Amino acid sequence: MQYLRRRYQGEKLYIISDNFTPHKHKKVTKWAKENNVVLVYTPTYASWLNRIECHFGPLRHFVLKNVNYQDHEELASVVRKYIRWRNKNANNDKILKEQNKIKVA
Repeated sequence: MQYLRRRYQGEKLYIISDNFTPHKHKKVTKWAKENNVVLVYTPTYASWLNRIECHFGPLRHFVLKNVNYQDHEELASVVRKYIRWRNKNANNDKILKEQNKIKVA
């Protein structure tokens, strides 16, 4: 959220999230209120409403599987790199075909 806040300075942000307990932690809600961020939660047991869920399987497969990163900063950098790559290749038929083979669980 801090990355998004820096990226979209001056704009009110709406962050959609599921009801995972850390997403509702006092520190998170306090930070959101102080930084013009509105937290919107999907209904309980409805994670399928959150479109980001369909990206977690490929993210785990391509970025996290069998890899140990030195620190959180390195992990965050690799995740951002994957997201840039994924956005650039979003409509590549070969990539979409391979991605569809990955089971999202």
